[in-house]
Amino acid sequence: MTKSNHTSFNAIRVSTHYKIKISADADAVFALACPKEELKWIDQWQYEMIYSDSGKNENNCIFKEKMSGLFVLNNPEIDTYWYTTLHARQRLQFHALLIYGNAAVGKFEYEVSETGKGKSEANWHLTFTALNENGNGLADESLKDRMTAKLQFLGESAKYYLETGNMLKSS
Repeated sequence: MTKSNHTSFNAIRVSTHYKIKISADADAVFALACPKEELKWIDQWQYEMIYSDSGKNENNCIFKEKMSGLFVLNNPEIDTYWYTTLHARQRLQFHALLIYGNAAVGKFEYEVSETGKGKSEANWHLTFTALNENGNGLADESLKDRMTAKLQFLGESAKYYLETGNMLKSS
């Protein structure tokens, strides 16, 4: 690794996770991990597909959205680009590189496991890493709480949708 002669930059990294039990088949839980499918179960979800061979989430799919900038980074001006690095339907795993403007990157991991007949556990992991001082500025004392709240919102929304057939509405 090469360092420049400029002032040293120390990137801030923040990680969190959330786990939830859902009364639904593991394949059904995993199928929700798609920007197109999320229109059905995430209140106020909007996205722009940039690249997908199938029109759905798959390896090397790229899309962007604004909800992460608004709810995670407290900055509605930041677009979040998602690049799917792993979409393994057989293993029920989805991983993505998140690009938060030019300030930070994230790693999003979603894994589902069957815990019994018609019962599953969904696990979300989210890691934020600043790329520069602007990114470090986004990592205030409540960033981890906002990241966890986003994962909890996803978990509760998925559970509600799969168990009731309805979208959980934001209050």
